Amino acid sequence: MAQTRTSSSSQQTGIRLAASAGLLSIPLGVAGVLIDRMWTLPASGASSAQIAVFVSAHRSALLVAMILTTATVGLWLWFGVGVWRWMQAGTEQESVLSGCFLVGLVSFTTLYRAPAPSDPRLLYDLAFGLLAMSGVPTALALGAYAEHAYRSARAGPSAVLGLLGAVAHLLLLASFVLRSGFFSIDGGVTIAIPATLFAWIAATALAMLDARPSARPLGSPA
Repeated sequence: MAQTRTSSSSQQTGIRLAASAGLLSIPLGVAGVLIDRMWTLPASGASSAQIAVFVSAHRSALLVAMILTTATVGLWLWFGVGVWRWMQAGTEQESVLSGCFLVGLVSFTTLYRAPAPSDPRLLYDLAFGLLAMSGVPTALALGAYAEHAYRSARAGPSAVLGLLGAVAHLLLLASFVLRSGFFSIDGGVTIAIPATLFAWIAATALAMLDARPSARPLGSPA
């Protein structure tokens, strides 16, 4: 019995550390966006020469932003594993929903940044294209979380934000076909929609920190 309590306490500590990682990722991610000033990047139709000039002029800021983004993505992975374990709490078996959440989270963090080809035009196209593509696994992760949460007694703000975030991230696909306006790749959608992910991370991390070992775990039978 004592061993069971120790194991439960250890798991709870791990979940709370993961929640803290999620909260820490938010200021780091926001700082990265503010430093590289994403809204000032050359338009998607810019030439290779225009892109190269911009990168050369802002090289230091872009490098700092990349470091912050790399740290943010690493913290997302830690946070994601914590959420996955939290979703599993109270059951001995893996569920399809918690599995979909983990696969979706790993997939969108993988797509979040492009490789580094030598052609700046190709790099730019890949960066914008992968941002839009990452919307699908993000929607899978957040949608699976929301459905899992709604089936439990602990559905709250994080479940609502998960559902809204899932729907919002599917709208990123519109940037493949729209050439202008808010939903185009040059529009505000590239900042507004990722903001829903940060809102979900904050709400979920706070719920994980507030969880009590005595409470019925997320996803346990009603």
